[in-house]
Amino acid sequence: MTDPAAVAAQDWDAIIIGTGVGGATLGHFLASRGLRVLFLEKGSRIRRGGEGHTEISPDTRMTYGWWPHPVSERESAGNLKHFYAAVGCAVGGSSIHYAAALERMAASDFTGLQTSGGTIPPWPVSFGEFQSYYEAAETLYGISRTASQEVEARISEWDRALMEQMRQNGLRPEPLHVAMRYDDKCLECIGRICPRACKADALVTCLEPALRQAQCQLLEDCEVQTLDADAQAVRLVRATHRGRALEFRARIFVLSAGALHTPQVLLRSRNALWPQGLANRSDQVGRNLMFHASDLFALWAPRRLSREARQRKAISVRDFYVRDGRRLGYVQSLGVDAGAGVIAAYLKEQLRRRGVHNEVLLSLLAKAPSKIGALMFGNAGIFAATSEDDPSPNNRIVLDATQPDGATFSYTLTDELRRRADDLRFEFAKSVRPWRMVRISPEVQLNYGHPCGTCRFGDDPASSVLDRDCRAHDLENLYVVDASFMPRSGAINPSLTIAANALRVAARIAARLGAQ
Repeated sequence: MTDPAAVAAQDWDAIIIGTGVGGATLGHFLASRGLRVLFLEKGSRIRRGGEGHTEISPDTRMTYGWWPHPVSERESAGNLKHFYAAVGCAVGGSSIHYAAALERMAASDFTGLQTSGGTIPPWPVSFGEFQSYYEAAETLYGISRTASQEVEARISEWDRALMEQMRQNGLRPEPLHVAMRYDDKCLECIGRICPRACKADALVTCLEPALRQAQCQLLEDCEVQTLDADAQAVRLVRATHRGRALEFRARIFVLSAGALHTPQVLLRSRNALWPQGLANRSDQVGRNLMFHASDLFALWAPRRLSREARQRKAISVRDFYVRDGRRLGYVQSLGVDAGAGVIAAYLKEQLRRRGVHNEVLLSLLAKAPSKIGALMFGNAGIFAATSEDDPSPNNRIVLDATQPDGATFSYTLTDELRRRADDLRFEFAKSVRPWRMVRISPEVQLNYGHPCGTCRFGDDPASSVLDRDCRAHDLENLYVVDASFMPRSGAINPSLTIAANALRVAARIAARLGAQ
């Protein structure tokens, strides 16, 4: 068993805080170059599956690998709304639960943008420069962009018929790029832990190979409290391991605790030199929080078709990404049927967000509607639509002494974002006729599992936290590689972009540390 005190006594080349896609991908690269790498992870290694994120017991949530504490949204009236978000807390981070859809953002997502709220600067790295890192991340996570015929042959009769109908209606659906092996025993573990390592998550793909290197170690159940820094650099990490205070030192420090929690670490790390929080001379740490706007649709065929096949999370539709100059968004199949269990789980989650937490009452309230819904949507598939949120300095993470273990944020869902999401639903419904579509969501929702933007990178230190290499403008040895770095959210799951950026940053850190 690892001795935490012995680990803390060592001098490391790099300490990585968090083991999700960003941290694990970067750490894997550094360890493969012979560098001494230490991962610090608040959660532990989860050895059993389970949906789990709707449970209200912190112990139960930790058992299943979810962040144990509620997040708190500060509403316009000043009230706090508490709920549990689909954010992981385990070795491998949220990726052990993810649905493994790894898609590239569009070239247009890297450009600047003028919105009603102001000017959004372009990424300091061009889409063209990013392409090679997308390719490297796809190779690492087992995504092939040239195997579309093989994928189409693997999907169900239902999915093939829908794709053909879309093409007849002028759309250009593509097979979804899913990081799963899809062998004969694949269960397509969407939203849950894969028991067979068939799903290419951060744990299987990056962390376990990295830990096979003698100079790489992981300390689980280790919660980072603050970073100690002087005017130029971070000197040490202060953390607790199962209640015991420890300090860790390294040449390079990398934050990858997620866009909700990375800024909290920085804001907590105040001292006389950093009165607003570490790396926060710009007052941008925690600001520009973005979530995707999300809608759920049920689709069913005009005739009876089989959905039995290995791959059911199969369809990607980008035709509305930018439509007549407007950023409507992206649609993909979720890989689940609209059965009573799925509908009940969704209804319970919506009720929890509205303050209902009694599990018996939740079951009673969801029982009848879910059965009615299952009868209505029999043999229907569920599709998710996402629309790009725009950054706003007023959408931000804030420290809250009453919620020290959660995440408190202020956020406004704008009418303009609602209109784009509504228009996406309307255009998609027209484009799948004569297939029938019913909106499952009672209204446009925020996807709290896709936070990003709270430590964005840019060329201007006055309006960004990180430089083009994702190093803090103000500190020579602090980097951030989770979704915090993103200046725009696009309308795509950020996982592949996080992995690609982590490889880009890892190459620069390795060169700086003199690795081969």
